[in-house]
Amino acid sequence: DQLKELDKLKDDFMATVSHEIRTPLTSIRSFSEILRDNPELDPEQRHEFMSIIVQESERLSRLINDILDLAKMEAGTTEWDLEVLVPGPLIEQALTATSGLVPRTGSVRIIKEIAPALPTIRVDRDRLMQVIVNLISNAVKFTDRQDGRIVVRAWQDDNKLRVDVADNGPGIALQDQEKIFERFQQARNTLTDKPQGTGLGLPICRQILRQFGGEIWVTSTPGHGAVFSFSLPVVPGPAAAERAENESA
Repeated sequence: DQLKELDKLKDDFMATVSHEIRTPLTSIRSFSEILRDNPELDPEQRHEFMSIIVQESERLSRLINDILDLAKMEAGTTEWDLEVLVPGPLIEQALTATSGLVPRTGSVRIIKEIAPALPTIRVDRDRLMQVIVNLISNAVKFTDRQDGRIVVRAWQDDNKLRVDVADNGPGIALQDQEKIFERFQQARNTLTDKPQGTGLGLPICRQILRQFGGEIWVTSTPGHGAVFSFSLPVVPGPAAAERAENESA
């Protein structure tokens, strides 16, 4: 029964991924053909169509990269470049990288609450960046479009670094809160009962954080937003030693 359920989940997953691949490909082909067959288009139209082609190409690249990342992690062939660092600048960089996702109308606000003295952690810089960007991107995607509020918090909680990304979106049903971190599983839209997205980002985040000895979870009440949290173990480092020395002085 478990194998049959897993087989069904894989079938559903492949159907969703096929749709997600077909959609940007269709857009890329359609607008490319328009540009080829209509050389008389004015510069503004050409720029608009080319921008759509670039956006859809990036969307397709992200999907393929997610599939390859998950496959490599499952096979144990991912290369990790671990280093000891203070995460504050990395979180700031992730906020900058995702700022373009926020509507320019000002209807969505991102608030940062980053402690001034964060502990050192041992991680792969690029992979942790991938986790933070993914969580912020999801928050932007699902937050309230009229009065969106996203809060990114980071602080030391005992011997761990704790990071929260909170939004005021529709929230996640209790029965979906654990399975969204599993392979081939997706939360469903509360209005259409259809899966939301491909379900790849969060399982990849969990795999990455587990590699660093961390964990990720979500707390949510439907209708009242969601808080995605992760923690990572603190390790001694130059920044920690310097801070201890300053406190002693």
